[in-house]
Amino acid sequence: MMQLFNTRGHKLQQFTPLHPDSIRMYSCGPTVYNHAHIGNLSSYIYADILRRTLRQCFGTTKHVMNITDVDDKTIRDSLAKYPDLPPRQALQRLTGHYQQIFLDEMRAVGNNIDDITLVKATDSIAEIQRLILRLLEQKVAYVASDGIYFSVDTYAKKRQYGQLSHIDLHSHHQERIVNDEYDKDNPSDFALWKKQKPGEPAWDFTLADGTHLAGRPGWHIECSVMSSHNLGQPFDIHTGGVDLIFPHHENEIAQSTAGDQPELYANFFVHNEHLLVDGAKMSKSAHNFFTLPDLISRGYSPLDFRVLVLQSHYRSATNFSWQSLTAARNRRHHWQEVAVLRWQVSDNPSQEQTEQIHQLVEQLASALENDLDTPGALRYLDQAYNLFSPDQTDLAALDLLIETGDQLLGIKVGETTPDIPPEDYELITQRQKAREAKDWAKSDQLRDRLADRHITINDGVTPIWSRNND
Repeated sequence: MMQLFNTRGHKLQQFTPLHPDSIRMYSCGPTVYNHAHIGNLSSYIYADILRRTLRQCFGTTKHVMNITDVDDKTIRDSLAKYPDLPPRQALQRLTGHYQQIFLDEMRAVGNNIDDITLVKATDSIAEIQRLILRLLEQKVAYVASDGIYFSVDTYAKKRQYGQLSHIDLHSHHQERIVNDEYDKDNPSDFALWKKQKPGEPAWDFTLADGTHLAGRPGWHIECSVMSSHNLGQPFDIHTGGVDLIFPHHENEIAQSTAGDQPELYANFFVHNEHLLVDGAKMSKSAHNFFTLPDLISRGYSPLDFRVLVLQSHYRSATNFSWQSLTAARNRRHHWQEVAVLRWQVSDNPSQEQTEQIHQLVEQLASALENDLDTPGALRYLDQAYNLFSPDQTDLAALDLLIETGDQLLGIKVGETTPDIPPEDYELITQRQKAREAKDWAKSDQLRDRLADRHITINDGVTPIWSRNND
C-alpha cells in the first residue's frame, strides 16, 4: 500500500492507480534557456524517486515530462544571442543547446532519463491549436487584439477554479495577464495564444472563421496538451514544485476540464517544497543562486547534491549550505568505502547478516511507500551499510544492498565503485614491498602515482584502497 499527500484534497491518501495495467505520471519540466538551478533539480530528483517507487510497487509506469522550448524567456534570449538567424532557427539553436545540458545534468544527479518520455512544446503546436479551437468553440476562450485568452469567469460558472490553492475568485482581476509566468495572488484571464510581435518566432494558426493569427502558445496550455495528449485524461499523478500550484497548475486544470472535457485532469497532485540556501530563497541579487556547475567547481559530485536533497522530506523545505553538502558527501563516501569491500575481502557467508539486510531493505522500501519518506529510507540504508566490516562481509548480502539502494534511490554506489585495474594492484604490491624494505622514498613515489590515478591507499587497514574521483 502506498500513501502520498495529494494537494487536490490537501491530505495524505492511499494511492490507487486509475488503471491496473499502468501508472501515468506527468512532471513539469524545464524551460531550456539556461542551466537549471539546483532548486529545479531538487524537484526533478523527487519526481525520479516517486517514479522509482511507483515502479517498485505497481510495475509499468509511464512518466512524461515537458520541455518548454518556446516562451517569453527562450524567445528573449534566443533573439539576443542569435540576432542574425531567422527567429525560429535562433530559438531552436538556443533551446537545443540547453536541452542537452539539462539531460546531462539530469544524468549526473542520478535521474534515469531513459525512463522519461520527453516532449517539446514546439513539437506539440498542432495539438495545442486543436485545444484552443475547442475552447473557443465552447466560449471559454476569446480572441483579443494581442492573442487568445482563457476566460476564468466563464469557466467558474460551471467548474471550480482554484482546486489546489482555494484562491478567492471574488478577487478576480478583469485585466488580462500577458506574461507566461506571473506571481499575482489574484486569478486573471491568461494567454492561450500570443499574437506574433515583430521579429519573434511564430507558427501559422487559422481560426474557425478563417482569421489568420500567427503567433505561439502561452506557457500554461503547453503543459495541458503535452500531458493529456501523451497520457490520456485523467491520468494518475502530476508533480511539480509548490511555486507552480498557482497560477500554473490551476490554469492547467481549468484549460483541461473546461467545456465538455472530463471533470478530472489528474487524480493526484504531488508538490515538493522549495530549496532554500542558508535558510533563504535563492535569488541572483542575494548572490545565493547556484547551478550544478557551481557545485562541481567546488569539488563536489552531483550525487552529493542528490543525497543532500533526499535527506529532506519532499514536503519540507531543503536547506542548502556548503556545510550540509559536505555532510552529504561524507555520508555517501562512507557507503562507497563499504562497497569496495566486495573487491578486497573474502566472502564470509552469514545467515544473520543476510536476514538483517533483507529486513532493512524491506524497511527502506516501506519508507518510500509512506509518502516518499526519503530521510527514513536513508537511515535504513546507513544501518545496513554499517553491518559490514572487513572481518564480516557476506558478499551476496552486500551486493543485494548496493543493487537495491541504487535501484530505489538512484545513488549509484555500485556504478561509482568499480574494481581497480590489474596495473593498479601491481603498483599497490610494489608499494607494499617497498614499505617492507623500508624504501620510503620509493613507497612515497608509488603512493603519488596511485593518487594520480585517483586511488587512495590506507596503510595497515582493510580496505587497503579507495577511490577519490567521483
